[in-house]
Order: sequence, then C-alpha cells, then structure tokens
Amino acid sequence: MLKTLLISKVNQLGDNVVYLPIVQSLVAALPGWRIVVLTSPTAARLYEVCCPEVEVITYETAEFNGAWRNPTRLWRFWRDIRAINPDACLLGSDQGSVAHMLARCSGARMSVGPLSERVKLNALLNLRVPSDGEDHVAIYNWRIAQALISRLKMPALPEKMPPPDLSVFGREVHGSVVMHAGASRAYKRWPLERGVELANRLSAQHAVTWFEQSEPGEEMLKPEVRRVKPGTLDELVRVLAGARHFIGNNSGPMNIASALGVPGTIFNGPSTSNWDPPWHTDGFDILRDPKLACQPCDQLSHPVNACQNIQRPMACMDRWSVDEVHRRIETRLAAA
Repeated sequence: MLKTLLISKVNQLGDNVVYLPIVQSLVAALPGWRIVVLTSPTAARLYEVCCPEVEVITYETAEFNGAWRNPTRLWRFWRDIRAINPDACLLGSDQGSVAHMLARCSGARMSVGPLSERVKLNALLNLRVPSDGEDHVAIYNWRIAQALISRLKMPALPEKMPPPDLSVFGREVHGSVVMHAGASRAYKRWPLERGVELANRLSAQHAVTWFEQSEPGEEMLKPEVRRVKPGTLDELVRVLAGARHFIGNNSGPMNIASALGVPGTIFNGPSTSNWDPPWHTDGFDILRDPKLACQPCDQLSHPVNACQNIQRPMACMDRWSVDEVHRRIETRLAAA
C-alpha cells in the first residue's frame, strides 16, 4: 500500500538549498512512497527541478509561521494537511509551532524533528533529535532524517551527507568572478557601495559578473562589469555554476555556490559558524572577526533580525575594507 511522507521546510531559499540533499536522498531511500514537501514559493523551484518525483505545496513563510494568529488561515492549512493523509511527518530543524501542530493533527502515526526548547509545541513530536550545539545546520537535519529512516526500519542513509545535485539546472560557461550583494535581511549585507568599488577594481584584471539588486549605487559600476538580473532560479544557478569565484554574503546564492563547488569569499556577518558553506569548505574564505564580542549575534535556530550592536552598528560588516577584501581575493585567484 502506498505510504506518504510529509516534509515541512517552509522558509528561505538558502535554508532549502541546504535541505535539498535530504529530500533527494529520501526519494531514493523510500521507493514507492509518496513524498510531499511544504515549502515557500521562493524555494519551490528547487524541488520541482531537482526532485520531480515529489509533490510541492507552497505557503508564504510569514503567513505559515504566523497562522496561529489567524484561525481561518490555520484551519485552511489544517484542512490541506489532513487531505494529504500522511503516514509520517518530517520537520526541518528550524520549523516553528505551526509546523509542529500541523504534524500532530495530520493523522500521521509518526512525526520526527528537532529537540527544541525554543518551539513551544515541540513536545507534540513523537521523536525529537537533540543537537549537540556544534552541528552544522545541514548535518543536524541529516541526523534527523537518519532517525526517521531508522524508525521506519528502512536501510540506513549514508553516514556522510552528500551535497545537493543541481546539475539538472545546467551551466553557463563564462568563467568570471560573480558577485551577489544581497541577503534576506539588511544586517547580513556588506555595504553595497563597497561591493561596487570592489567589482570595479576586480574588473581591471578579471571578468566580473554582478547580480543586480535594483539598488541605488549600482549605476556606479563600470561598463566592464557584466550586469545580470536573473528572472528565475534556473538562471541564477546556471550563472553561478559557471563562476570562477563567488563573492557574497551568507545567503541563498552562497549555499548554491557551496553546493556547486564554486570557491568563494563570504561576508559572514552575524551568522554562526553552523551556517558556513557546508560543502567544498576548503575553497571558501569566511570573513569573520572573532575579536568582535558581538559576533555572531544570530542564534543557531533563528536570526535576531537586526544588528544588536548599539555602540557600533554593523561592526561585523564595517570591519572589512575594500582594500583588504581585494587583496585576499587576488591572492586566492592567483593561487587557483
């Protein structure tokens, strides 16, 4: 009889890039199962392209996490989940109380996820997997998936988590240094004007591709800098796949570069080391200053959403001058 696994991963693109190999591995480990993934519209294309076997249902992240404030919306979500009729539910390590409640009310006999003091309804899960605090987010979620497979009495997943397979997106052959100045939150971004100056300097010696952010200041980019504004995730991945080097913040594109094996320079800012690039780590220069007492300010399980340094706002990003970053990148490019 067909069995159904419901996976909850409703959040940002980067979170889902890190989670993608779990879904890909579960598709292989559970032949004949129906697998349904709840995710955000931003991340849906990842699963549609890389896991065509799964069903994808999308919810806006803020609406999903805040549904407990809206009984009508919460009832609609509950109705959707009950219609899926899952046998088992798997929750990512960063899913909140709404995801926990829906898993419990889904009718599934088994619900597996993180052990979390932050989520009030965490006790609703049948099996909660603790983190040792040092786990990379990707590895922690892999261990949760391993626990699910063990509870299902299926052959174990590999001990080591593989990178996601993004090859189906294809690759644009250009060999340039690619820069992406965006991030999901403003306090995670290196100042745009410094990024523009860095791109202009690099363009004197290297081909440079700049992902447009539609921000004031980008008009100062030199004509030598190729500017692209990808309209789809497919275009973003294809351009990143052909890059010689990636420069950006701790973001979704950073995780895509890590998955693709593209080396890079990353402004880590407020993020913990648990969110460093999870694959091909030797190729990355992580710009983190341990002397800053406020760094990192984000929590392992969730961001703080704004700079916490009142006396020196954005100190973790302001720390990195264009001169120093340019020198470090040129050194890496010369050694590549």
